[in-house]
Amino acid sequence: MHYLGLDHIGHKAGPQSSHMIPKQHEMDSIVSQVYQAIEQETHLHSTLFVLCGDHGMNDAGNHGGSSAGETSPAVLFISPRFRALDTNRQSPADALRDLQYYRVVDQTDITPTLAGLLGLPIPLNSLGVFIPEFLDMWHTSAERLELLLANSKQLLRTLTQTYPSYDFDTPATCHVSSDSGNLEKAHCAWARVKELLSQEEHAEIETILLQLLRTSQAAMSSAASNYELPYLFLGICIAGVASVLSLPASYEALRRYQQPGLFLVASILSYGIMMFASSYVEEEQQFWYWAFTGWAVYLHVRSFQLQPAVRAFRSSFLLTTFGAVALTMSHRILRRWNQTGQKFAAEPDIARTYFSTHQGTLWTLVVLTYADIYLCLVRNDSSSSPTWYLSCLAVTVVAFTFKLAFATSESPELVANYVATTLRGIPLIPYARVVMSGIAILCLSKKKRDTRIKSPPRSLHSALTLFLVTQSRVTNIPIFLVFRLQLKILASMNLASVEVTVTSLFMQYITFFAFGGSNAISSIDLSNAYNGVGNYNLVLVGILTFVSNWAGPIWWVSASKLLRSKRPRGESQTHVALLTLCVACMLLSVMAACTVLRTHLFIWTVFSPKYLYTMSWAIIHHFAVNLLGDIDLLFSSAT
Repeated sequence: MHYLGLDHIGHKAGPQSSHMIPKQHEMDSIVSQVYQAIEQETHLHSTLFVLCGDHGMNDAGNHGGSSAGETSPAVLFISPRFRALDTNRQSPADALRDLQYYRVVDQTDITPTLAGLLGLPIPLNSLGVFIPEFLDMWHTSAERLELLLANSKQLLRTLTQTYPSYDFDTPATCHVSSDSGNLEKAHCAWARVKELLSQEEHAEIETILLQLLRTSQAAMSSAASNYELPYLFLGICIAGVASVLSLPASYEALRRYQQPGLFLVASILSYGIMMFASSYVEEEQQFWYWAFTGWAVYLHVRSFQLQPAVRAFRSSFLLTTFGAVALTMSHRILRRWNQTGQKFAAEPDIARTYFSTHQGTLWTLVVLTYADIYLCLVRNDSSSSPTWYLSCLAVTVVAFTFKLAFATSESPELVANYVATTLRGIPLIPYARVVMSGIAILCLSKKKRDTRIKSPPRSLHSALTLFLVTQSRVTNIPIFLVFRLQLKILASMNLASVEVTVTSLFMQYITFFAFGGSNAISSIDLSNAYNGVGNYNLVLVGILTFVSNWAGPIWWVSASKLLRSKRPRGESQTHVALLTLCVACMLLSVMAACTVLRTHLFIWTVFSPKYLYTMSWAIIHHFAVNLLGDIDLLFSSAT
């Protein structure tokens, strides 16, 4: 039986959710009911009841990383038969930070243990070792020996198939030391077992068999990390070719705008070097935060250099001159919105720490965000009819009330009690479909209008913002107000095409981390992955999951299009070429780092997830968002 309640609550609201304790009590009562039913019937006294978690969770309610909370799920074997065993069944009184209360067993050990307890053969490809605490269930040494021998022979067959040139049946001259390999240790242990069996000395065979099993398991675990180097090198070559092909178009722009070009090249080179250090991969957000701070300094210096020209044709002189300072201040707010990475993930932040105790501030900012979106939808369009105003208002209000109902259901600690009482029980799936349909209608109608009058797609950008807000956590919604301020500042600076590209690149990566993302699988946000989806649908859930986690970068792709809307359309090719060069170079550096460091201790917990994230940035975000977002301008430039 798989109860989904705890998993659902953890992903939606984290381990500190108000729903967590009641659900744990509910699970306790279910376990108690099952065990009491077993005890009451004599013929059920040999029943084995196994309670386990398939994974743990971190402080954000996710899993997939290497923290103790994620990698230490509990497993509990329950049976009336265990009363006769001389084992410690008392739960420890003090909580341990590493969650290791009793003894650690590998997940693979569960398979041969269940097979032995149930009298079934061990699966051929199992890499597990029978948990020795259960050997006392067999009263004779011959029965225990038979079980361990079956486990040993099964693991040795697997070892022989993996290392066909190694013959475990040949006599071994054993001189095992600390430098000996696991294969040699296993060979010597097996030779010793056969010697003791022939002499019918069974006293120490159990100890040697357990040693043989652990050594064989360690040998197979190391063999599991095989790499197809030709494919790794092929990927590096493909990324290298992409970098070379995008270089000619990018070089001309970098040569024309030397200062921003040098800054971009230095940033990409620094990023490439950084990918060879696991600590920097875990804390990548710090690189982008500091790089953007340097870029803001450049923009500030540039604003004073252009001051006479700006004064001549800009009325917003103060915003233009000191915009970089305001940009840096807003950037500082984004840095503290969601603490992410590994080192500072548990530190206080705005989203989890401040808003949980200041609900009024949160919802005031959320209301302002939706109001700003509505004003952007109807602004700068004197030809709009009252029907358009009412339609925008209706969709915006419905989207806001949906988010309020969603928070009531999933994060009631963020909602006042009287609001939660009023909205509790509202069906969210049809509500979400109404919101999505309304946003789609606004996008289609406004796209048609903008195409007809050949105006910049500002209303389309606002409709996209409404969709991205719907797919974001409630505590992240006010970030879009910060985005609007930053966009207004950047629009006042009259940035050159390369400067827009560099700013767009930095903001895409910064906002990914500001929303709580990281290079750990455990940071993937699934809370909005099923908005409007009644049953599991791989395509829809995948798209919604991507949008939820890349909401910030997607917004800035659209915003950069607005910043370039008044420039010659031929510059779109330069913009795409520069972004492609950056993405290809970053992909190349990550591929090279993972290939060179494939035997690193953290290859599977740090570098491999980074590899997956980089592929998502390159294939999904760059191709599906950056390139398709500019495809109309690219075709216009080509014609």
